[in-house]
Amino acid sequence: MEDLKIVEGICKEIGDWMGFEIVDVAFAPGNRGWILRVTIDKEGGISVNDCAAFSRQLDPRLDVEGCFPDQSYTLEISSPGLERPLKKLEDYRRFQGKKVKIKTTGEINGRKVFRGILKGEQEGIIKLQDGDREEEIPFDEIKKANLEFEWE
Repeated sequence: MEDLKIVEGICKEIGDWMGFEIVDVAFAPGNRGWILRVTIDKEGGISVNDCAAFSRQLDPRLDVEGCFPDQSYTLEISSPGLERPLKKLEDYRRFQGKKVKIKTTGEINGRKVFRGILKGEQEGIIKLQDGDREEEIPFDEIKKANLEFEWE
């Protein structure tokens, strides 16, 4: 979707200026119409005020750029939460040592769901310690991945 690529670029520009990382940008149907959901993060976490400030910068830019001219939508800005999605290769390096859950598009070693400690990324291969097994998962085979919060 061309408009979504434009929105991603605008979000990145605003995020860089405000010191926020753009974790995800999605345009999807919701219960009451379409939702443009932008997930942002920064060192130390995101507050409600951060979300509101980002929204105040993004909303008028979307109007000026004419994104989604024939579609009404709700703009939703949020933090990634405790179980942050892993979207980019950089995420797999950054969160090395954390517990993760990975779902793959097809079976790898007879499985499609993996849980374990993220050992990192090397040349597009994600390394995961799953108990006493080390799994190697090609990045392009990952359907969905996120951190798993551990209660202590």
